[in-house]
Amino acid sequence: MRYLTILSAWVFALAAIVTAPTSVTSQTATEKVEQKAEQAWKKTKDVTQDAKTGISDSWVTAKTKIALFAEERVKGRQISVETVNGTVTLRGKVDSDEAKATAATVAKGIDGVKSVRNDLQVVPPGDRKMIDASDKDITREGEASVSKDARLKKVDVRTEGGVVSLRGEVPNISASAHASEIVRGISGVRSVKNELTYNPGRRDRSLVMSTESHARVMATQQALKEKGFDPGPIDGVMGLRTASALKEYQKSEDLKITGKMDSDTTAKLGTKK
Repeated sequence: MRYLTILSAWVFALAAIVTAPTSVTSQTATEKVEQKAEQAWKKTKDVTQDAKTGISDSWVTAKTKIALFAEERVKGRQISVETVNGTVTLRGKVDSDEAKATAATVAKGIDGVKSVRNDLQVVPPGDRKMIDASDKDITREGEASVSKDARLKKVDVRTEGGVVSLRGEVPNISASAHASEIVRGISGVRSVKNELTYNPGRRDRSLVMSTESHARVMATQQALKEKGFDPGPIDGVMGLRTASALKEYQKSEDLKITGKMDSDTTAKLGTKK
């Protein structure tokens, strides 16, 4: 009996020794598989992240248009899409507030979109033709008006629901303000979104006012106002309202009507040095 007990103990110990390496080996293989799987997942994640980082604005614009065309609640053909540095701008006309909100939600869901600027106008279908016609007239008149100023040759005029957007490049902030002033005076314009850019460091003697001329314009504006002619803001900028006030003053004084600060006009106003 004692012999059988000792023999059983040896058999059990031997079985433990034999099976132990198998268990260790099996565990090690499993860990290796799991490690490789984790490495593969991380690599895939990194590649996906890199792909998202490298998404271009044109790609985002295209994907957004495709998504809008596929959405039944939004009529994609009524919407224009523009992307700059991941920021998507939606312009155009939609039938309802729901369609406007849906369009923004669709755009936000596109990979690579950082933010969405929703400039869509809500216009009932029954009013669409009338407003579209008015927008075309405003745009046509705006383009004709800004083209008369050499500083505004690169200005693009767009109109949506009576709201005019100005984009492009101008030489300075005075030219930018003048562009807004021109289109704001057009009949039917509700407001002006001035998105014009300019380089403050650019110097052009024919376009940039000197400190002296700026002061002269302010003095002229002040003199006109004191004499009962409205030149607009006393800001030193020779805009349309100032030029119009000059013409009215010149007419009242039997001067040559030029709308400019010529020598006879400034002498009469008392602003000539």
